[in-house]
Amino acid sequence: MKGNVSYIAPERALISTTVKEIQPYATISSRNKILSGETSKDITPLKLDWNESTQPPSDAVKNAIKESIDNNENILNWYPELYSRSLRHKLGEYCNRNAEDILVTNGSDDALELICKVFLDPGDQVVVPYPTYTHFITYVQSRGADLRKVELTDPFKPDITSILSHVTPDTKLIYIVNPNNPTGVLLSKKQISTICTIANHSIVIVDEAYFEFAGETVMDLIDRNPNLIITRTFSKAWALAGLRIGYLVTNQVLIDQLAKVLNPKSVSVMAQVAAFAALSDKGYMEKYVAEVKTSKKMLLDFFAKFKISAFDSRANYIMVQHPELNLLLEKMEQENIFVRDRSSFKNLPNFFRITLGTVDQTVELISRLDRILSSF
Repeated sequence: MKGNVSYIAPERALISTTVKEIQPYATISSRNKILSGETSKDITPLKLDWNESTQPPSDAVKNAIKESIDNNENILNWYPELYSRSLRHKLGEYCNRNAEDILVTNGSDDALELICKVFLDPGDQVVVPYPTYTHFITYVQSRGADLRKVELTDPFKPDITSILSHVTPDTKLIYIVNPNNPTGVLLSKKQISTICTIANHSIVIVDEAYFEFAGETVMDLIDRNPNLIITRTFSKAWALAGLRIGYLVTNQVLIDQLAKVLNPKSVSVMAQVAAFAALSDKGYMEKYVAEVKTSKKMLLDFFAKFKISAFDSRANYIMVQHPELNLLLEKMEQENIFVRDRSSFKNLPNFFRITLGTVDQTVELISRLDRILSSF
C-alpha cells in the first residue's frame, strides 16, 4: 500500500548544515484567532501586535485594484510589469531620487534577504544592534554568516559607540532599523553618517520601515556614502501589509549588483497597482500618521496615570513594562486586545509592544485598559 511505504531522502537532499542551525522567525499573531471567531463576539478585536495599519487602505487604492481588474482582461493571467518600472518612477518622485536608484521588492523582507544573498558569504561578519527586527537575523544565518549582536545596555537610548566597537576590518554588513523595532529609538542623520564613514568598508543597511511616522530619513546620505542602502515598506503607514510590497534605495553601482539576483517578476500586479495608487493619495496616509501621533500622546498619558513605565517612540508603537506581564496579557486578551510580548529579549524584561491606531480606536483601547488596570 502506498501509505505504508517508507521513504528515505537521498543524502544530497538532506537539509544544509547552515539551515539546520537556524531558529525560525517567531510568527505568533492574533490574526487566525480573530478571523476564526475564537475571540469574544461582544467586543471588537483590537489587533495591535504586528505594527500594521489599524485601518484599511484608502478608497483610491481599492478603486484602482477594482478598475485594473475590470478594464484589463489580462491583468491576472499575465506576469506583472517587470522590475515594477512604473512604480519605480512614482517612488522616485516620492523619495526625490532617480528611478534607477530604486528596486521594488516583494515586501521589504524580500529586500533584506536580497541584500544578504548578494553580499554575504559564509563566515562574513554582520553587526546588528540588539534588540531589533529578528527576521533579518534569519536571513544572515541562512547565508552562514558570523552574526555579532550588539547587546545594548540601555535599549531606549541611541548608542553608536557600542555599535562601532563591534565593527572590525572584516565586518561586511551593519543593520540598523531606524526607528528601531521594537524600542522605537531613532538614530540621528549625523549618527548614521558617522557609522557609514567609520565603517566605510561595510555595507550599512538602514531599515526605514517606519519612516512615515518618524518623519526623518537619511536618504540624502546616499550621495556621499557609497556603502549605504535604505529599505522601506508599504506595510505600515500605507496599510498594504497583505499585498507584500517594499523597496530599497541606494547608488547605481550597488543597484546593478542587487539586480543580478532580484526576480524581476516577484512583485504582484495587484501590489504594484495598490502601491502606485497609495502614493497618489498621500494625504490619506498623512492623516492616519497624524492620528497615530495623537494616539501615542493619549496612551502615554494614560499609562503615566497608572505609574506604568511606557516609552515614547518615533514609530507607530510604544513599549510598556508591567511587573505582572503574563497576567496583564491574559486580561487584555479577554478584552480582545492583542499586543506583542517582547520579554523574550533579555534586556526587555516584562515588556510588551502595542501598536498605535486611530484616535477613536485609542479611546476604546483606553476604556478597556482602564478596566483591566483598575483590577490590579
